[in-house]
Amino acid sequence: MLPFTAEDLKAVRTETFIEHLDYFESLASTNSWALNTHCTTSPAARDTSLPALVLTGNQTAGRGRGNNAWWSTEGGLTFSLVVDANQLGIPLQQQPLIALATGLAVCETLEKQAPAHRLQLKWPNDVFLAGKKVCGILVETSASQPGLVVIGVGVNLNNSFLSAEAELQSRGTSLYETTGQKFPLSSTLIDLINAIENRLYDVAGDHGDLMPAWRQYCLLTGRDIRINTGREVREGTCLEIDDEGYLILQTETGRERIISGTIEHF
Repeated sequence: MLPFTAEDLKAVRTETFIEHLDYFESLASTNSWALNTHCTTSPAARDTSLPALVLTGNQTAGRGRGNNAWWSTEGGLTFSLVVDANQLGIPLQQQPLIALATGLAVCETLEKQAPAHRLQLKWPNDVFLAGKKVCGILVETSASQPGLVVIGVGVNLNNSFLSAEAELQSRGTSLYETTGQKFPLSSTLIDLINAIENRLYDVAGDHGDLMPAWRQYCLLTGRDIRINTGREVREGTCLEIDDEGYLILQTETGRERIISGTIEHF
């Protein structure tokens, strides 16, 4: 049985803000396809409308941040949204909040599926379930088309980590492995897209309860962490994630605001 039927895809188009949908039974990377297909032509020359969805039933070469890969097997939910930040009213300086807004939307959606288990957010782009990573988010922008943003989401929904390497088994989980239940891919996808849309409009507006809600799920607050900013490695205690999406780090020399980086230890 295909993971998504024609009726499923029709429902996605009619029940979400998606204007164009590309579906593949198998695809190397939904983000790479989105960037190469939807983000290389001018708006006047583009033959598809935005927001667009790139969806696959089987991602074979998923990418994470930096040089990281995203491991997934059958039963995972993998997709990329292509949005125009200008069309949504998100100014350039607010775009770093897109990854956080997406993570919050995923967390809130999965919480409804697994209410008995704790969901948390690891700044800036990971969702944890019962202490293990259940979802990764990769937000990329177009160098040739400023304002276009690709939001890649990989959720471990019905897949199993039994075939994964031991290290991945110790760090990752799925909703199925945590709850013992299988979940419908199509309706979960629709719920996720609608939740992401709502949180993107929070970014565009006055933020509403975006960051206060985000902080309720924050995995790092109060923890001693090591973070690689790309220029240097810093160590200290995470005090909070502020309203602009910066991580506030208490070091031996004082407080620092960090806008991006990779958490190497927590």
